[in-house]
Amino acid sequence: MAWIPIFLNVTGKKIFVLGSGEVARRRAKKFIKAGAEVILGSNKSLRNFNTKPLHEMEKWIKWADIVIVATPDKYLNEKATKLAKNKLVNRADDLIKGNIAIPSVFSINDIQISIFTKGKSPLMAKYLKEKIKSCINEEDVLNVELQNYARKKIKNLFNDHRERKKILYKLFNDKKIKEYLKDGNLEKAKNYVDKLLQR
Repeated sequence: MAWIPIFLNVTGKKIFVLGSGEVARRRAKKFIKAGAEVILGSNKSLRNFNTKPLHEMEKWIKWADIVIVATPDKYLNEKATKLAKNKLVNRADDLIKGNIAIPSVFSINDIQISIFTKGKSPLMAKYLKEKIKSCINEEDVLNVELQNYARKKIKNLFNDHRERKKILYKLFNDKKIKEYLKDGNLEKAKNYVDKLLQR
């Protein structure tokens, strides 16, 4: 099965999570935090979650845009997957029986990075997440902000995308800009960009 990474805006999307264990709750929380409407299918009443009994599973799968299957019950998981045949489905117990994966993700300001091992090793995904996180510093975060600022300015000045790209690379490699960002001075870097673009 071929997988490609996609970032999906789930604000207002309807998510049905089958299960009430740690994995189900963790995935439900991710979607709630992202602004989705989430219902958990469980015969347990869970604090801070909107839960519906398992005998209503079919109704809520029909309602959902995305279905997360996260129980230890193989029979129940298979039943839910069949009911969700034309939907986006994540199988926490068996990745290849679904069609979407939920990778290990971390954010530093507007930088968002996901690690996906195709379900082979959640432990390594967690380890690699920490390893990559330690490589990203404040200068990188400021550079994202500066590039965004410069891109908006350049779009109004140049129509040719190749020319815009060339200028952005020049700004990225500019020694003076590197010094400002190293010192944490984003405003000075922006002012310097303005002067360069006026020439």
